[in-house]
Amino acid sequence: LTQYRSGLVLMSGQAGSGKSTTLVALLEQLNRTAPRHIITLEDPIEFIFTEDKSLINQREVGQDVKDFEIGMKHAVREDPDIILVGELRDEETFMTAIHAAETGHLVFGTIHASSASTTIGRILDLFPEEMHNAIRSAIAFNMKGIVAQKLLPSIKEGVARVPTVEIMFVNSTIQKLVLEGEDHKLPDALRIGIEEGMQDFTMSLKQLKHGDAVT
Repeated sequence: LTQYRSGLVLMSGQAGSGKSTTLVALLEQLNRTAPRHIITLEDPIEFIFTEDKSLINQREVGQDVKDFEIGMKHAVREDPDIILVGELRDEETFMTAIHAAETGHLVFGTIHASSASTTIGRILDLFPEEMHNAIRSAIAFNMKGIVAQKLLPSIKEGVARVPTVEIMFVNSTIQKLVLEGEDHKLPDALRIGIEEGMQDFTMSLKQLKHGDAVT
């Protein structure tokens, strides 16, 4: 997910499911390995990065910038490779994130949804019904992947909790289902996409069980 040059990547899950921690881990991996310009827009800033190979500018909404829309408008003018927008909680934030993805930036964000497939419906809920077809098109052509996450108690020594994760890459099959409004078929498409790196929660749980991470 960190290797894309543009597009939108979302982390979904309930509050307290570790979405932000996983996003920070992805950006920290990039920071250690790739010369990138990363801008974060957060409300509030949760983790302070130490620059390594990447140049990182962190901005707090309400303190450094007035709101997400203004912050994003100025961020895209500063030639970033990657923008972290924190939580996509309303129509305005999602549209600014999609616009940044359309203009050649890799955008990371979080959203409250229980699974990768239900994230599409959650995004549509932010918009009036007459806009749904346009939003489906924007998702289909700009979304690169959705990772849904839940935290489980671990039985590993020294490890309190482990994440079980669902991973959906937006390939041609997923794209077609999103455009045609057939979201109920997304879980099956996700399971079929195992060779492309996709997985559902059941596959993730099996891995955790085999790795003696959970009972």
